[in-house]
Amino acid sequence: MTLAGAHIGVDFDNTLIRYDQVFCDVGRARGLLPADFCGDKRAVRAYVQAQPGGQPQWTALQAAVYGPGVADAKPADGAAAFLRVCRQAGIPVAIVSHKTEYAAADPGGVNLRDMARAWIIRHGLTDPEQGGVNSAAVFFEDTRAAKIARIKALGCTHFIDDLEEVFREPEFPADVRRYLLLLGADALPQGPFRAFRAWPDIADDIFGCS
Repeated sequence: MTLAGAHIGVDFDNTLIRYDQVFCDVGRARGLLPADFCGDKRAVRAYVQAQPGGQPQWTALQAAVYGPGVADAKPADGAAAFLRVCRQAGIPVAIVSHKTEYAAADPGGVNLRDMARAWIIRHGLTDPEQGGVNSAAVFFEDTRAAKIARIKALGCTHFIDDLEEVFREPEFPADVRRYLLLLGADALPQGPFRAFRAWPDIADDIFGCS
């Protein structure tokens, strides 16, 4: 499709931001992982959930990582370069994330949205000379359905996410090009989306340049 009139939407967690090392560090500090454990978020989740009482422990671990742990999270490799290409091409980008204000496992804890916005600002994603995302185009929604409704309302022509479940929702707009980003994955699933392992691969598919 032509890029004239394009409007790219991007998920936040595990798409623009990577928590893999934070999950390992916090998991080890809480005694949920062996001292020599090494792996990404998917590996941490599989290990913790397989232990007795693993599901509530995993839920609590997520609350710690997506809250205070955000400060130690890193931008995904290639994400800043992708945003720069969008800015140079004059293509607007919106960040649309399913993120509640507070974690279910820590309802009296830190505001997850405030932590995410602070991270976005600190890493220059809304800086006109860096990421170029309009600060008014950052949206955090309470539910997946609300996230999809926001994507529709914005008129996104492309959307990039790490959860294939989002793209499999019946309400997801059929005319939006779906990019599934599984950073560093060994295998890529098949579905109503194009699946990629890295940001440069998505840039190459959309813009013809990596």
